[in-house]
Amino acid sequence: MRLSSYFISVLLLIQVNVLAQTLEWFSAGTGYFYKIDFENKQLSRTKNGLPWSNLGILSLENVEKTDLISANYAVKEFSIENSDWAYLLISCTNQVYQINKKQLALKRIDQTYYRGANCLSTTFYRNGVLYSFGGYGFWTSTNILTKYHADGKEWLSIQAKGNVPAAITMGLTAYVPSQDKFITMGNHVINDTDSKRLDQVDWGMYEYNFEKSEFVSQGKIELEEIKSFLEKDLTRYYLFNGRYFILLDKSGQKKNFDMLYFIDVLDDFKTYRWKNTNRLVIEGPYTGNFDKAIHVNGDTLIWTNLSNQSSPNKIKNHRMMLNDVLRESEYLGKLGQAPWYQTVLEGSVVIITLAFLVFAFFLYQKWKKIRLVKQLKIMLGENEKMLLDFLILNYTTGYISGHQIIAFFGKHKSSPESQRQFRAKIFENLTKSLRLLLGKEQILDVHTDEKDQRMFTYRLNPEVYQILKSL
Repeated sequence: MRLSSYFISVLLLIQVNVLAQTLEWFSAGTGYFYKIDFENKQLSRTKNGLPWSNLGILSLENVEKTDLISANYAVKEFSIENSDWAYLLISCTNQVYQINKKQLALKRIDQTYYRGANCLSTTFYRNGVLYSFGGYGFWTSTNILTKYHADGKEWLSIQAKGNVPAAITMGLTAYVPSQDKFITMGNHVINDTDSKRLDQVDWGMYEYNFEKSEFVSQGKIELEEIKSFLEKDLTRYYLFNGRYFILLDKSGQKKNFDMLYFIDVLDDFKTYRWKNTNRLVIEGPYTGNFDKAIHVNGDTLIWTNLSNQSSPNKIKNHRMMLNDVLRESEYLGKLGQAPWYQTVLEGSVVIITLAFLVFAFFLYQKWKKIRLVKQLKIMLGENEKMLLDFLILNYTTGYISGHQIIAFFGKHKSSPESQRQFRAKIFENLTKSLRLLLGKEQILDVHTDEKDQRMFTYRLNPEVYQILKSL
């Protein structure tokens, strides 16, 4: 439902009107709004939105009526260095125009035929080259990167490496000239064919390096205030002045903006909130046209307040310096900074998980010991059990001799051969059983008896002793 209502608004924004094509846009370089009426080839401008003043009749070059669409506030102007000419780009087309307001000339310079896949793309001008990143078209969002090739008069695809975002559309995007980088975040991943991807928000923050043609992840949007703003409505509106994203939260108010959010992309994405005190009021015919009602020019926020009762001659622009607004703003934290309760929650989860693992390990070790005791009882005969107890009891006193073992079992009155066979059998049964149960090859530490070279002394292997001692 949100997508349907959103694209209805896009259609209202960009209208196909064969009888009366018009283009309207704001020129940041001059601070004026401009309008072209192609029916009479008239170029007009205004400072406040009304009234329009006519500048004259445009001469058109390579401009075909069939290629034109009406676009209100979906046109971008980029001034060409050391020239009176400027580029004009229209959303949803790859057509490239140049305009000279002094000479009253408009010409189309590209030979693009294909269009319709780059609606809502981010367009910008860098080092004399036009770029268009991402967009939406044919019921799916894209992450396509393109640049305009002036000699070929066509758009060329750019290949990127690194953490390339799945989509670049309907999020916060901007080219930052001072650091020559492209930033995008909070994009919507949309594919109307896939029911699982009708609209997924990618909270990732990405930075594109032009020299390396590489996207680098800058973390995720974590501030709940900004996430709430971006989730609230696909038709959200924001401005960018080269340093700050300025998010305008109207929240359904008829006149006043509730607040402004500022995201400083040059200072670790620090985020601020300015609560409106009825100073920023938009009324009259501009309430639905944010591009004309409010915009930013350098370090100045400009908006037009025109009440229904005002006459066109009384239209007035109001200005606020961004530094003044920021001084009155509340610092919310860094955009990628998780709220304190989330940190506590994550820490609690980690502690609980570690405690569970420790407890589980303790139970497992306990279970292994119980199982080993049961297996020893089953596999060892009575004589082997007695010998094992005797070896454990005397481990700290040192080695025990064959004579001690014979005396312990009361076999001292039997013949030497019988004693030897008894010792050999009982030790063989004990070592076989313990090797099988403990997985240890060396069960006993055996040495020749210094007092009687015909006999041996015995002691449990230290590792085996530690295992049996803990049972």
